[in-house]
Amino acid sequence: MRLGSHGKKPNSSLLQKLYNVPSSNHGRGQLKLVKKEFTDKLRVRAPLDQLRFNEHEGGLSAEFDKHLLEKHLPRTQGIVTGDRTLADTLNTVIPDSTRNALRETEFVGVFGRVVKQKGHGGTICLQYFYVWDYQAVPEHEADYEPIFVYLDGSRRYAIYDLVHYCSRRLDLDSEMAFRMIPGWHSFLPAKLNDSEIDKGLEVQPLSDKHLQSWWTIPEEKARLKVEGFIRDPFLLEAPGHFMDEPDENAQTMCCSFLQIEQALNEFEDPKKGIAEGVKRAFFGCVGFLALYRLGAYLQLLGEMNDIGMVRIPISLSSINVATIGKMLQDGFVSLTNAGKKLLEGFHSSKEDE
Repeated sequence: MRLGSHGKKPNSSLLQKLYNVPSSNHGRGQLKLVKKEFTDKLRVRAPLDQLRFNEHEGGLSAEFDKHLLEKHLPRTQGIVTGDRTLADTLNTVIPDSTRNALRETEFVGVFGRVVKQKGHGGTICLQYFYVWDYQAVPEHEADYEPIFVYLDGSRRYAIYDLVHYCSRRLDLDSEMAFRMIPGWHSFLPAKLNDSEIDKGLEVQPLSDKHLQSWWTIPEEKARLKVEGFIRDPFLLEAPGHFMDEPDENAQTMCCSFLQIEQALNEFEDPKKGIAEGVKRAFFGCVGFLALYRLGAYLQLLGEMNDIGMVRIPISLSSINVATIGKMLQDGFVSLTNAGKKLLEGFHSSKEDE
């Protein structure tokens, strides 16, 4: 597996410490390759002088300012090596299909542009998209994860993708960073030392040609679904959603994870926070009067299980309206060591609602 243009080997010891499990057994034979059909549409190539930046609303301007974009590039952890290291570290803990997809996922790059409000002293938005050629959970080709950094006078804050394009806001300072969730490629806030931060990321142009290519990929799951807020990022709210019109499933997942976040912030013990958050998510976002949302709720829990964040000892397909109440009361979802480490950012940061 080739890891983008950076040529770095995964630091397995880092996530072995993070997930608190022994090294994996590599004697399992050849892994099955995942299917990648849209490499040419994902990896857009064109000389810089031929690129245009006209995908924006009136009253705004857009350009590629490499110096400004790299000056304010968000501090991240795990962008290049996280997927492969998770596969090697958790190995038998996660499903075979997830592990194989993680090992075949390749980081394409971080793409950015600068969007400005016209006039003196207007807010500036630095739009960054972190792009991979595959996503393990849920499994599909091509994945795009946004972090928008806003420069408003002396204030600097980010609106980022927490999970399934659910938007969250974070005030930025010298310590705050984003820990990439392997498999999901979403971001969680964390206070990290400089030694823990990704090195060597180079911002590439996010041009009209890139956007138009990604917006028109034939397969819906592989297509970039953020559009309106790319053209006008100053309308984006958080908590909210990066998509113009998120469907019922997306809204249910965002609602559910927001309930989990709030419970994690209330409980000092994250294991209790997860248990309480899962209950609140069901009753607040699904309930017995809207059981058509149960599928999205269970999908979110299943994905959290597949990436090693939580442990669910039963098959989610066995859960129905007759059993869900009792199972929530018994606490059928438990937090893993991996999940505890990933979620620690909710206690070490303060988000603006």
